[in-house]
Amino acid sequence: MMQRIFGAGRHMAVACGFAFMAAFSWTAWSMDVLTGDFQTILNSHNSGLVVWNYADNPNIYVFDFPSLTYQGRTFNRITQLTEQFNEPYKRVLSIDEILKYMESVRRTQADFAFGHDVLVSELVLFFNLAERDKLELFAEETALRDFAIDQGLMRVWRGIYQAIKPDVVILSIPQTQEKRENEPRVSELARRAIFTHEISHGEYYANPYYTKYCQHFWSETLNDAQRDIFKKFLSMYNYSINQEELLINEMQAYLMFTPDPASFSARKLGIKDEELEAMRDLFRKGRPPTKLPLR
Repeated sequence: MMQRIFGAGRHMAVACGFAFMAAFSWTAWSMDVLTGDFQTILNSHNSGLVVWNYADNPNIYVFDFPSLTYQGRTFNRITQLTEQFNEPYKRVLSIDEILKYMESVRRTQADFAFGHDVLVSELVLFFNLAERDKLELFAEETALRDFAIDQGLMRVWRGIYQAIKPDVVILSIPQTQEKRENEPRVSELARRAIFTHEISHGEYYANPYYTKYCQHFWSETLNDAQRDIFKKFLSMYNYSINQEELLINEMQAYLMFTPDPASFSARKLGIKDEELEAMRDLFRKGRPPTKLPLR
C-alpha cells in the first residue's frame, strides 16, 4: 500500500458528486483490459477507469482510477483487512465501521491510501468473510468482485468464493489531478511514486527470486536497529507490524521504489541521509534479481 500525507479530504468535489462516481463505476468496468508496459501506463491520461495488464508480467493487473475517492471505495476495506487488521480473528468491517475507523486515524476514502496492492487470494478472503457476515458492499467492491470472476481469477462454488489464480496481483493507482474540494492534488511526481511503489509490490509477489532476495536482505543484511527503524516508520501509517512478510514487502517498496520525498525520506525514517543511502547501496550491491530500475 502507498500512503502519503497530501492533506485532509472528505469526498469528491460537490460538483462531481456520487453520480459522477457511479457513472464511472458501471460503465468503465466493462471495458476491455489493455496491455501496457511501465511507461505506457505511467504516461496515460484517462477520464475514466482503465484496467491494464502489465506487459512485463501478465500476472499483474493495474487499475488506473480517475479519482481518489472512487479508488478508495473499491479497495480501502480490503486493504484495512489485509494490512491493518489487528483483532485475533479476521473479519471485514461494516460500512459504518470502516468510516469510523478512517475517522479515528484521520483519513477518508480519498486519502486512506494512495495506491493499493492485493492478491486474488486476499480478494477471496475478503468476499467470503463479507458473505459470511452478510455485510453490505460498496457498488465499487461488487464491481471488483465481478471483474475478478469475469477474468477467470476467482469463481463461486456452492456459495463460496474460490481463487482460480490466487497469486495474480491487482494494483491500483490514481490519475494526476488538481486539488478538488475534498480530494488532494496528485502531481506527476506523486503518480510516478505511487505507481513505482505499487509495481514493486507486484514484483515482490510475482517474482519468487526477488521475494527471497528481499527476505534475505531484511533478515541478514539489515541489523536489528535498522529493522526497528522501518517498523516504527510503518507503524506510524497503521501497518500491522506483526506481519513480517508485510514489513519486508513495504521495506523494499519504500527503500528503493518511492521516488518522492513527500512520501519517503531519511527525515521521515528518522535517520541521516547518509544512512539511508548506505542501505540503498547495500540493496543494489546484492544484485537483486529484478528488472525494475534501482535508481
